[in-house]
Amino acid sequence: MLEEPLALIIAVAVFVFGLVSRRIEQVALTAPMLFTGLGVLISPLLLNLSEHDVSAQGLKTIAEFTLILILFTDASQIERKHLVQFEILPIRLLAIGLPLTIIAGTWVAHTLLGISWLSAALLAVILTPTDAALAQSIFDHKEIDESLRHSVSVESGLNDGLALPVLLLVLALISAGSMIEFDHWQWLGFFLQQVLLGTVVGIAVGRLGGYLVQTASESSLMSPVYQRLSSLSLAVLAYTVSEAIGGNGFISAFMAGLFLQSHRTIVIQRLKEFGAAEGQLLSLLMFFLFGLIYIPEALPLIDSYTVIYALLSLTAIRMLPVFISLLGSGLSFKQQSFLAWFGPRGIASILYLLLAVDELGFADKIDHYPQLFATTVVTIFMSIILHGLSTQLWSRLFKT
Repeated sequence: MLEEPLALIIAVAVFVFGLVSRRIEQVALTAPMLFTGLGVLISPLLLNLSEHDVSAQGLKTIAEFTLILILFTDASQIERKHLVQFEILPIRLLAIGLPLTIIAGTWVAHTLLGISWLSAALLAVILTPTDAALAQSIFDHKEIDESLRHSVSVESGLNDGLALPVLLLVLALISAGSMIEFDHWQWLGFFLQQVLLGTVVGIAVGRLGGYLVQTASESSLMSPVYQRLSSLSLAVLAYTVSEAIGGNGFISAFMAGLFLQSHRTIVIQRLKEFGAAEGQLLSLLMFFLFGLIYIPEALPLIDSYTVIYALLSLTAIRMLPVFISLLGSGLSFKQQSFLAWFGPRGIASILYLLLAVDELGFADKIDHYPQLFATTVVTIFMSIILHGLSTQLWSRLFKT
């Protein structure tokens, strides 16, 4: 018998939210907002209803698993024909906007927070990946141009993987204590290996896995239940195989979903439905634990500088590089503003913070860790609120 009330609280919350989910979304409240709030509510900050015993390793595993499944599922819902039609926008965001965001975030963190360049770079990289799940309801608004919704999805899916080698580089430099032995060509080779192997493995798993599911289904060898379960298997398979041979697992999971090969609409639909449902459940669990564990731990560490940096991270540090990357794109100011604004921070940033601590062994090895931790938590929390509240506003703007 489960004595820990967390399971009961989460189960009731998911059920009750599901009953009124459509009505809640109409008033600009999102599931991440509500489940983060629920975590804070039962934490020691307020009602103190539960003593959590989730380890950092446990949180890392949940975050990693959640991100893998979300990347696979989100990618499977992207029409591949749009890759040719709209790809110039995601390429601009990833090739120009991503590195400029890291550079800007590093400079502002060093200047504003007074931390070392390496610590500033670590914070900037942790807060660079975007999380489209925080504004998921915006993708149901057909009045917003399809190219914009597509660009946000592709950017969110790929920047997690592209930022990871940079994170590992910064962690290696922190561990070494200097840049004297830093080999630029070796790091470039590592980056290309991560991207290329992750892409190849993902495409292979997606195409072959989708083909096998389709063939088995047409031959009546596979029941609908296992058609649904295969989405979970394919996402994890793509990730683990890629990591095992030196590729990037997050890129691989995204590409596997993107290149899922099946001509049977019903099979693809089952894969998507199960992946979306399981991914959403894990995502809600992650935001609940974020409110329960991270926010109470960060609260005593927050000062005015962390709040200012968080605001800048969600606005100028993100938006100016995006505007620069979109110069000459032909998009209107409103369309460019949409792409610049929707860079929410979420599960990937939580995971990267956990990876940083895990890679270095313990938090004390990271200079200014309390500031980094508090700033990351504040930025994610503000993103959950601000990006969630803004979805209805953007929908109305594009209707006019």
